[in-house]
Amino acid sequence: MPVDFLRPWLLLMLPLALLPLLPRPAEAFSYSSIDWLPRDAIGAAIEHGRRLCAMLALLAIVFGLAGPGRSHVQVMRTGTASEILILMDRSASMDGVMSRTPVAEPRGQTKNAVARHALERFVAGRPDDRLAFMMFGISPVLAVPFTANHRIIDAALSGTAIGRGTPDTRLDRGLIAAIRQFDGHSYAGRRAIVLVSDGGAHLDADARAAISGGLARNGVALYFVYLRSGVYSPDLTKPALADDQSEEAELHRYFQGLSSPYRLYQAEDAAAMATAMSDIDRQHSAVVTFEERLPRQDCSTLCFALALFACAALLALRLVQVRSWS
Repeated sequence: MPVDFLRPWLLLMLPLALLPLLPRPAEAFSYSSIDWLPRDAIGAAIEHGRRLCAMLALLAIVFGLAGPGRSHVQVMRTGTASEILILMDRSASMDGVMSRTPVAEPRGQTKNAVARHALERFVAGRPDDRLAFMMFGISPVLAVPFTANHRIIDAALSGTAIGRGTPDTRLDRGLIAAIRQFDGHSYAGRRAIVLVSDGGAHLDADARAAISGGLARNGVALYFVYLRSGVYSPDLTKPALADDQSEEAELHRYFQGLSSPYRLYQAEDAAAMATAMSDIDRQHSAVVTFEERLPRQDCSTLCFALALFACAALLALRLVQVRSWS
């Protein structure tokens, strides 16, 4: 990439680098004649090296002050990076204890805690991904937009342990808002939304069209991690699901009819939740090649390092120079 300068007007100082070439009468020895002395090849070489080091130091300093760098740098990366948005249900039902039986265990973990711990391990195992985190209840809340800084994602996940959930679940609003986060930018790697919820939704025609169109337009796969709690929650894996009129079953049937990739993970305990996230991790382990745009690369540090080296060499040559013959 071509080099540009932040302060190009400072390049007008480049002629200062010619100053070491000017003769310096003050350094001449006052002797009438030294023609009888043999030619000092080493001394002449040291003198030429001293002037060259001085010129190099001045050039490097001027270039460094001008702020050289490279903008619009694009590099090709190869890795398992994906663009994944975690969409987590933050309704009040997620504060309930997760249990396989109708009677909740006294010391059982809440569905929110089970989901949070599994998601934290999932984020820790994918250091190359660009991740985003969004919560939804009555309205969607974008906690963290797409970023490669996973510490922010970890902090946002930890924050879900504070406070109580909202009294209603508008899954349609959350999913549509999540899809919109992919609009406006392209990505060569794989894309996915990980929807973590213990409920479903009756979607109207507008919501169905927005979800199906957005997923197809952005090439996003959908993973529905359904947290089932006991016998009172419908079992989405049973064969007779077509007769089930619950919100969860209706939502699952709609997702199955999407043209975009979709997969259901039904989790009834912490182990099943961890297994689901491990399988999603394996789904996005394929190696991809993508183009990454880097911020402006500043080269002034290299110039100043070169100037420091030239000054050190100039000082060393100064120390071996004969100052007096007396």
